[in-house]
Amino acid sequence: MSVALSDAEALRRLRRDRDAIVALYDRHVARLVATVAAACGDRELALDIAQETFARALEHGHRVRVSEDGSAWPWLWTVARNLLRDRQRRDAVDRTARDRLGIASVAYDEQAVDELIARLDAKELHEALAEALYALPVQQREAVVGRVVLGRDYRQLAEPATNEGAMRARVSRGLRALRVRLSGGRP
Repeated sequence: MSVALSDAEALRRLRRDRDAIVALYDRHVARLVATVAAACGDRELALDIAQETFARALEHGHRVRVSEDGSAWPWLWTVARNLLRDRQRRDAVDRTARDRLGIASVAYDEQAVDELIARLDAKELHEALAEALYALPVQQREAVVGRVVLGRDYRQLAEPATNEGAMRARVSRGLRALRVRLSGGRP
């Protein structure tokens, strides 16, 4: 964007110029998040409310009229404040219903959610990994399983007729082959 748009011009252009929302966003997002966070005490909620506010700006902002030297801030803050109040009312109704029904609420645990996603990803990859592993030559498969799954060192893996260097090479080639196969042929 070569010329900085005023808020009034940005609001008028919202439906036809994507730079208009960028101008409004860049100018007001930090203040909006800070103000909403101060009002509710929850930065994550403030970020959600700010994003929803700018989504509403995209939908309805072209109808808003401000003087040429005026700011869109009052309108953005009104939208954000109304969204926050709606969220707080919904939360109060949900809390009341849970209390009445005797349903305990469970606190959000980001680490638990990340662990669940990791377990689901691992389960999904399990079959593909098993197929890729069994596609390896037997010596490479045994070397990879021994080193990666069982945690043995190269000395333990080396057979009387195999030295550590050869075992390292088998593990390395096996892991490379797995990586290529699991990435769809990309090294």
